[in-house]
Amino acid sequence: MKTVIIFHEVKSGDQWAEAWRKGRGSRHEMFDKLGIKARTFRDPKNPDSTGVIFEVPDMAKFQALLDSDEGKRAMAEDGLKVETLRMLVEFTP
Repeated sequence: MKTVIIFHEVKSGDQWAEAWRKGRGSRHEMFDKLGIKARTFRDPKNPDSTGVIFEVPDMAKFQALLDSDEGKRAMAEDGLKVETLRMLVEFTP
């Protein structure tokens, strides 16, 4: 299991947050199908600055989802500014 932190800017923090609301069709549901748990964050002073901490059992499947048409569509629907995306992956030196 790896912990992954992703942070990025979005066009609308409210739109992005709505996509993460638990329930049918949510981003939680999208990641949960791979056993990935997510915790979401927003900057209280700039709600368009967002981040997610993921608990990822299989990094290859996680990356494949992000690179897939489904993943790209979700990012576009959520207003993600892809050029701002940064990913940090847990490691043990």
